[in-house]
Formats: sequence, structure tokens, C-alpha cells
Amino acid sequence: MSLLTAACSSQNSPAALHQLGMGYAFARPSNKIDTTQAVSSGSWDVPAGLTGPHLIVIDTELQQAKYYIGGRLVGQSAISSGKAGKLTPRGTFKILAKDATHKSSTYGSVVNSAGETIVENYTAGQPMPAGGIYRGAAMNNAMQLTTTGIWMHEGIVTSAPESHGCIRLPKHMAKIFFDNTEVGTPVIIK
Repeated sequence: MSLLTAACSSQNSPAALHQLGMGYAFARPSNKIDTTQAVSSGSWDVPAGLTGPHLIVIDTELQQAKYYIGGRLVGQSAISSGKAGKLTPRGTFKILAKDATHKSSTYGSVVNSAGETIVENYTAGQPMPAGGIYRGAAMNNAMQLTTTGIWMHEGIVTSAPESHGCIRLPKHMAKIFFDNTEVGTPVIIK
């Protein structure tokens, strides 16, 4: 049994999985990305016949996601994780649920009965304008990491911490990760 297979087994502790993730190399970015620009960098290349356990490793310092199958790096993507005051939690998680058309229950906008936006950046708990209807922000190709609202999903990615704690992936990479990930897949966030 390989180290990756052993670490990904459900009998192993989160500490063992976290140790495994620390051994995966991340390349340092060679240049800073303008945080006013969305980026869509990413790659995916799975050799024919490759099998084995899947593992996603998120590096919040480098703003990168790496996808492994059978211990082999097959995908990588720029991300945007949680900003100051809304940091993405660190540790070992498993995908709890998937939802291709998820809507945020906390962040979104308020629209009127005609569907026109009357409050653009609305957070649950704020006063609701008279006649307002809450519309949750789209979080397409979403994979739930915690029961407290942290998801990995499609969103604007700048390669800088910009989210409310979720891990945003560019649209095309969010779809690839979503399509290739099963509920229960381990995710290491460091």
C-alpha cells in the first residue's frame, strides 16, 4: 500500500493526512498578479489509465490548489481564499457534499419584485429593505468543506485572498475539479 493510499484511507487521522500534504511541492509564483484583474490560470492532465485515491491540497500562502490522483499531480489552479477577518480554515477536511448550482445562504444581494438589484452586497442579518427579496450569490460547481459554510467553488480569482473564507476557483477549473471529485475526497488546506 502506497503512502498516499494509506493516508487517504478513512482509518487515518487528520494529522497523518496533513503530514502527507506537507510533502507536496508548490512552485513559488515568479511574479505578482494584479489583484484588480481576474485570472483563469490552471491546468489538468490525467494520463490514460491513471487510478488511485484523489487528494486536493490548497496552499493559502501561494494561492494555489493542486489535485493529485494516485500520488501524481494531475491538476493545478490559481485560487482566491479568505481575506483578513474571514480567513479560510487550515487543516484536513473531506468533501461533505456537492452542488452544481449552489447559492450562498449568507452573502448575496437584495432585489425587488421586478428582480432589480436594490442592495448589491448584502450579508444575512443586515436589515432587509421593505419589499426586498434575498438572492444568494452564485457558487457554481460547489464542494462543501465544513458545516459552517466553507465551500470550494467557482468565483472571481485574483490569486490574492479575496473571499469570505471559501476557496474560489476559476470557472473552467472549478468545473474540472467538481466533475472529478467524489464526496469524501480529502482536502488539505495549509
